[in-house]
Amino acid sequence: MRKVINRFSFLFLACVLLLNGCSGLFYYPDDKHRFYDPQAAGYSPENIFFTDVAQRKLHGWWFPAKKSPAKATIIFFHGNAENLTSHFLQLAWVSAEHYNLFIFDYPGFGRSEGKPTPKSCLESGYAAVDWVNKHRANNSPIIIYGQSVGGIIALRTAIDKKTEINLKLVVADSTFDSFQKIARVKLSRHWLTWPMQPLSYILLNDRWAPGNLESLSPVPVLVIHGEKDRIVEPMFSDMIFEKLVEPKTLWKIPGGGHIDVFWGHEFKYRSKFLTFIERLDNF
Repeated sequence: MRKVINRFSFLFLACVLLLNGCSGLFYYPDDKHRFYDPQAAGYSPENIFFTDVAQRKLHGWWFPAKKSPAKATIIFFHGNAENLTSHFLQLAWVSAEHYNLFIFDYPGFGRSEGKPTPKSCLESGYAAVDWVNKHRANNSPIIIYGQSVGGIIALRTAIDKKTEINLKLVVADSTFDSFQKIARVKLSRHWLTWPMQPLSYILLNDRWAPGNLESLSPVPVLVIHGEKDRIVEPMFSDMIFEKLVEPKTLWKIPGGGHIDVFWGHEFKYRSKFLTFIERLDNF
């Protein structure tokens, strides 16, 4: 009995620390390792350094379209772990399809300064969009693409920046729109942490979450989620899609896991994605 109580106490303390710290629950940055070499994969991105409103120095990679002029620029908000060197291959292939790609690291990730929090990550998203719009886009179309925890940052960034840029499309891939809700769901998964669900609403807030998703309209939004995602449950994309207004599209990927839409499934969703973008001109 004492072991059970001690374990419960440990889990309770861990939950409080994780939820109260926010970054311990949502972000797992790596500032030391280079996971994949772009040159080995046939890419030579340009190193980009820029600053956010807090004067943190941030780092990104610019993959220019291999043929000019580019059809659009995709700004990639990657997931919550490691750094851009482990995420760029998710979308680097678009550079061969007449699209520019800009991927950047949040504070504390890779070569970006600072510590990741919902606020600092959002500020880095604003700064990334501003840099692309000022230095590379020249009012050409921009696509904001967010994966996993990058999706909640991307959605809020798109809401706040859509009137300042030529925003062609927002993509929410395997993501969620509430820090409180996903924390509650994770706590509900184990009988020992189930009673602690209220902590997600006491110790976390959604001040930096998207909020009014309906305000994205008339910008098209594509929501993507694997039906077998065990990291971020598909119901979160269902909730996002329900809050959106037209034009909106939902792709549920049969047999899909977490953020694998362009890597599994015989790569068929790559061509489907390109076709989807091309058809946006008909809206």
